[in-house]
Amino acid sequence: MKIGIRLDDDPLDGAMNMAIDQLLLERVQAGGLPVLRFYSWQPATLSLGYFQAAADRQLHSASRAVPMVRRASGGGAILHHRELTYSLCLPIADRADDAVRHIYDQVHLAIRSTFEHLGVRLQRFADSAMNGASLSYSRRRCEEPFLCFQRRTAEDLVLSGYKVVGSAQRRAAKAVLQHGSLLMDASPFAPELPGIRDLESKKFHLEEVRDLFTHRLGEALGFRWQSDFVSSWSGERLAEILAERFSSESWNFRR
Repeated sequence: MKIGIRLDDDPLDGAMNMAIDQLLLERVQAGGLPVLRFYSWQPATLSLGYFQAAADRQLHSASRAVPMVRRASGGGAILHHRELTYSLCLPIADRADDAVRHIYDQVHLAIRSTFEHLGVRLQRFADSAMNGASLSYSRRRCEEPFLCFQRRTAEDLVLSGYKVVGSAQRRAAKAVLQHGSLLMDASPFAPELPGIRDLESKKFHLEEVRDLFTHRLGEALGFRWQSDFVSSWSGERLAEILAERFSSESWNFRR
């Protein structure tokens, strides 16, 4: 059984959350232990996908007042508020290997298993009745919705026709970062997107979801997670990442 670290972080702003994910990716690539991190956002934040134009945030009026950060991963914009966010950093042998894609699939299988245990049946979009019907969007970015949770890919997880779980990867030479959002409740900054607890009558807490997901993912990947808690982050490299990227206008408004 392999050993990994589970981190339960304090609420942080968007720039710090993205900088920590980047730092963890670098540490794992340098030989550090794999890390499963859970975190939240304070204040509510809009994260743009790496390839999105910053000006396009004006397309979504409800979120214009919240701060913005650009992710290092692709996809559409995400309003981070009443959700559970995770990131997973693992070593890899080859960034082009199919095994890296397998990590994505295993994470989503673990999420589905977690909610099945809680009495909630999430489906892959590819297996849902909506696939190929009214929610079949063009693959061309210029025609895709601005918000990630109004887009659909085969492995997105849906409930009652709504996307409620989405993930993205950033691959380095010897490590991969996968992070994603589990929408729990609708946010006033994106009221058109219901969360799992809006769509289901069953009651459960985020602690239950985190603990079950940790266990299911450990089983799937062959890891035993050692819990840790990080209440503050510091260090020269983290400050460099913040300055060079996620708190920098040259990064956030690069497109």
